[in-house]
Amino acid sequence: MIIGIYGNTEAGKTNFVERVIGSLVKKGYAVSSVKHTPHKKSIDREGKETWKHWKAGSDPVVFASGVETTTIKHSETSADEISKRILREYDPDVLVFQGFKGGAFPKVAIGEVAPRKGTVMTNPTLSRLVKHIETEVAYERVLAELPGLDCRKCGFDCRGLAGEVVKGKRKVDACKELSDLDVGIFVDGRRIPAGTFVSSIVHKTVHGMLGSLKGFEPGKDVEIRLKAGKRRH
Repeated sequence: MIIGIYGNTEAGKTNFVERVIGSLVKKGYAVSSVKHTPHKKSIDREGKETWKHWKAGSDPVVFASGVETTTIKHSETSADEISKRILREYDPDVLVFQGFKGGAFPKVAIGEVAPRKGTVMTNPTLSRLVKHIETEVAYERVLAELPGLDCRKCGFDCRGLAGEVVKGKRKVDACKELSDLDVGIFVDGRRIPAGTFVSSIVHKTVHGMLGSLKGFEPGKDVEIRLKAGKRRH
């Protein structure tokens, strides 16, 4: 899940973010974080070799050492684009943003500050916020298992069933369209709903096609990409 934490200067945001991250990591969650500043600052410096690479025309520039890897892109990137990249490349359980005004994700206000769009909590205790995050992670994990058809054959749409499972009132196998085939169809990173029938058709068709191709190894994960663009004539 993604959570943003914001507040005025000296409101204690960084200390609170540190404690949230530490608590989640101790509980076994994988956490990534993003720190935003409203000032036009750069970690790069004029005269450094990375700066010289950029001035020569390279963007982004990657600094790699035996202890860290830093990607420097000399342009602003939106919170939503940053979240897409981190979730795609690192797949954390929780992504914490500190300081961003924008972003289509829930936010927590710290201190005396005007509420922003998407604010779900104001000055929560550490334990309350951590519990909220754990519940949301559990909800997202269950929702990811469901086909997303919202067929209501179980009596709920997929979000409703996921909520019931998290509460312990239902089990995932209550879903009537839950396929035992691990088939996922994604468009621009977004999973397309598919039930047992579609999953079975895709699974059989793709495996039938791959069986005739050199290099295919049964039992290995398969990924097929269809790139958008003009057809070549």
